[in-house]
Amino acid sequence: MAVIRTVLGDVPSEQAGITLAHEHILYAYPGADLDHRTQFDFEEIADQVAGVARRGREENGITTLVEMTPVEVYRHPPLMRAVSERSGVNVIAITGFFPETMGIPYYWRRQTVEELTGFFVTDLTEGMIFQSRQTGIRAGAIKIATGGEGVSTEPSPVGPHGRRITKIEDRIIRAAAHASQSVGCAINTHTDPNDYAVTNPGIEQLDLLAEEGADLTKVIVGHAFIKPRDLEQVMEICDRGATVNVDHVGIPWKHDSTDQLDGLLAERVAELVERGYGDRISMSYDRWFFNPRAKVTDLDPEFLNAKVPYSHMFESFLPRLAKLGVPAEVSLKFLVDNPRRIFELSGS
Repeated sequence: MAVIRTVLGDVPSEQAGITLAHEHILYAYPGADLDHRTQFDFEEIADQVAGVARRGREENGITTLVEMTPVEVYRHPPLMRAVSERSGVNVIAITGFFPETMGIPYYWRRQTVEELTGFFVTDLTEGMIFQSRQTGIRAGAIKIATGGEGVSTEPSPVGPHGRRITKIEDRIIRAAAHASQSVGCAINTHTDPNDYAVTNPGIEQLDLLAEEGADLTKVIVGHAFIKPRDLEQVMEICDRGATVNVDHVGIPWKHDSTDQLDGLLAERVAELVERGYGDRISMSYDRWFFNPRAKVTDLDPEFLNAKVPYSHMFESFLPRLAKLGVPAEVSLKFLVDNPRRIFELSGS
């Protein structure tokens, strides 16, 4: 029986339903968990987030969330479990790290490929650590990330191997490839939109993964639609067998308005479908359900990630796709069939 690995255990993949491939139940920059001002009431936040997730399931059929918060950005397995239990929504956690510019704690920068592989496999098969304790809550996929911090306006520098990937990121990506093969799980990535102006960061990631024998059909490249130099870059990723994620729907990241970015995303998706790539697309918001920094300030523009209505995909974006000629059954593949195929554990 094919399964997806959720924070409540393995679930038949046929029960995945509508799946948002890149979301964040709790998201806060490295170090936020040490700030007295960002502490929060667990029960209150669990109920709050579960309420949103439950309404999404009841109103729009959102059955599964892929929780893409890496280990150093306040990954909180107990909160994921509580949200899943209280909402009835499947939550797939990830193991992995953010880009070196803002992540990868020093301890992990010193680890070998073999040690990193072991860490990922343990997260996936035994459970994730939280506050120095083994939770027994298992991750179901791996995250890799390259590029600058999200607010950066410049492309990443060229790294030691001729790619815009640092030496440490290179090591982590190779470890992810080995762990993915060992467990049979998906790899979900973060790319920096600015890097598409000077290279194809998705292809750079895929090249590294392929060098270590990873199955590229189990890879989703994130943020590839935000600022590609041209659609050929997105198609190049798909031609390698990987899937591209349509994210920041309803969130005007690196654009002037929601309408502007949604319009561009929809046009690019419609053209990609017309060219025959409908099987290589997944979708999500990249929504922050809770960021404890909100208790400190509400002036940070990045909180746009937390403000997008959870129904926006279904009430605004999918109708926009339909007006551009993308049939409803094709849009449903982006949200059901494609992510189910990728997040199934191979060989299960």
